[in-house]
Amino acid sequence: MQFINPNILFALLAVLIPLAIHLFNFRKYRKVYFSNVSFLKELQQKTQKQSQLLHLLVLLMRILAIAALVIAFAQPYLPLKKQTLPGQISVVSVFIDNSFSMEAAGRRGSLLDEAKAKAGEIAAAYKADDLFQLITNDFEGKHQRLVTKEEFLEMLSEVSLSPSVKTLAEITSRQQDMLSSNRSASKIAYIISDFQRSTVMSGLPDGETENTFTLVPVKSAAARNLYIDSCWFNNPVVQLNRTSVLNVRVRNSSDAELEKIPVKLMINGRQRAVAAISIKAEGITEVQLPFTNPQAGTMEGMVEISDYPVTYDDSYYFVFKVSDHIPVLAINNKDENLYLNSVFKLDSVISLSQASAAKTDYSSFPDFRLIILNDLKTVSSGAIQEFTRFVTQGGSLLIFPASDADITAVNQLLSALGSDQIEKTDSAKSRVSVINTKHHVFSDVFEKSGIDPDNTDLPVINSHFRLTATSKGTSETLMGLGNGDPLLITGNHGEGKVYLSAVPLNDKAGNWARHALFVPAMLNIAFASENILPMMYNTGATDGINIGNLKPAEDNVFRISRTDGSNEFIPEYRRLEGQSIIYINNQLKDAGIYKVRSGKETSTLLAFNYNRRESDLGLPTEEELASAFDNAPGFGLMYAAQQPLNEIISANNAGKRLWRWFIVTALLCIIAEVLLLRFYGKRKSTIRTDKADN
Repeated sequence: MQFINPNILFALLAVLIPLAIHLFNFRKYRKVYFSNVSFLKELQQKTQKQSQLLHLLVLLMRILAIAALVIAFAQPYLPLKKQTLPGQISVVSVFIDNSFSMEAAGRRGSLLDEAKAKAGEIAAAYKADDLFQLITNDFEGKHQRLVTKEEFLEMLSEVSLSPSVKTLAEITSRQQDMLSSNRSASKIAYIISDFQRSTVMSGLPDGETENTFTLVPVKSAAARNLYIDSCWFNNPVVQLNRTSVLNVRVRNSSDAELEKIPVKLMINGRQRAVAAISIKAEGITEVQLPFTNPQAGTMEGMVEISDYPVTYDDSYYFVFKVSDHIPVLAINNKDENLYLNSVFKLDSVISLSQASAAKTDYSSFPDFRLIILNDLKTVSSGAIQEFTRFVTQGGSLLIFPASDADITAVNQLLSALGSDQIEKTDSAKSRVSVINTKHHVFSDVFEKSGIDPDNTDLPVINSHFRLTATSKGTSETLMGLGNGDPLLITGNHGEGKVYLSAVPLNDKAGNWARHALFVPAMLNIAFASENILPMMYNTGATDGINIGNLKPAEDNVFRISRTDGSNEFIPEYRRLEGQSIIYINNQLKDAGIYKVRSGKETSTLLAFNYNRRESDLGLPTEEELASAFDNAPGFGLMYAAQQPLNEIISANNAGKRLWRWFIVTALLCIIAEVLLLRFYGKRKSTIRTDKADN
């Protein structure tokens, strides 16, 4: 047992006062004469013994009462194993979870408000000269230093919600770095969070720690959230004056069924579609929002629902491009191809140019989205490099080999593009029996019921090249023949696409070029060649964003800002293989539509959304938290129901306080003394009086 105020123990000398009173109590007795003292002598012996016992008991009660009071004022306690010595500076690290899940309603406002209040209570438990560190999910530079108690409270008031999320392993590692660099013997870390399963608890620390981590959970009144999970188009190519369908996936992470929830689609600030959904508890639903694009350009889109109290995931921003001009180049062996002319004249959006192989201008390749190699017998090594570069940078290449092509030269091109290669010609007549209706080339050609090869007019092929897959080939079959050979395949290479036909584009090979399926296939390949913008990015993404072959203005920088011009910043810019790559580097915090400017002109639009990792508000129970850290040395849980944290921490820091027990002991001694004097002393006086009367 130790004392907070040990100097007060000198007051124990006060026990000499009652001792002196009892020792020097020289009471004078007067003599009383009796005729017969035989009876009085026996009575006197008894009362004298009783009187001595009473005096000793009263003396003992008074000594104990004085001693108990003095010890109580000295504030005795049983110390903990790790005890802060008097005058020692404590270093306290406090993490506050300021992620979007802390927007949920708690018992007293939002969970973030409760967390900030608890952080203030923690600070109140320590001395004014102790040092503090405040950490949030943002891991800001200003939070990487120790501050005074007053500065800590000022910084605490500035904490607000953030899209950043950190796992428990990342949090403890950052706190450990700060505490380990300080030489103070008293170091402790507090982590105030809702300990969401999908974020904080997704990465637990491993190994032992030399510091003490105290977990302070805050719990929402009801973990409910309705949010937009994702959006996508049925066809990634959005065409002018044609109906497009946007699919929206909505999740309900609550235990209540929701009905008639409106879902709104906004395009360039105008409502273009609306639907009402019903969704079961903990369920997922998808809704389709059709709309028509009456104008070309890059469009700003937003899908919106209404939910409370977690609102950050109620909006989903995206961008998409509607082209009014898709340039296509056909490189023929000699003459122009009439089939290609006939097909691409059907759509005014597509602009077809044709050239012979001998007069090809390779420097103009970046001006085209699709290049068609038709009836080429051979390909030079220089041409292979140019075609490969074109595809790598995002272009599409469609190859119709000549019937008498140099297979070795063509395969060199196909090998550079990572595509399947051609073999000898198969002159057996065959009919198309397989069409990949899931691919965008044929997805909108047939009715939803699909096709019946036996009852559908499909192309007939007289002869074709056999295609063989390479070790690195990842081709997908779009059309297949009855004998199992592919007729038309596609694959990706770099940022672009490669299409390979197993038949030349002429009548001798079959009726493929004159068949009705040829028209939608060629048009959809051309539409798909358009540079499709990624619909959106997540805020806080660290990967580079490819904005194509756009180049900055004379100052050699791009500028990014909201569409209204606010929140402007300059991203990191790199040029790689003819493509412009920009890096946000945590300069963008808010979701929305942003424009990328080169000089005064807007180069492109980018959409950013908050990461949906936090949208599922699943929280661990107290039992799950306890079991997660049962075998983790250095970790403890602290729950505060009615008692403020500062009282709990102060009591823990001071050990087990005993002064109340000594106060109770003093009171009991005083009560015992009163009872002794009142009843035992009164009884003795009564006996004396009765004996005297006799």
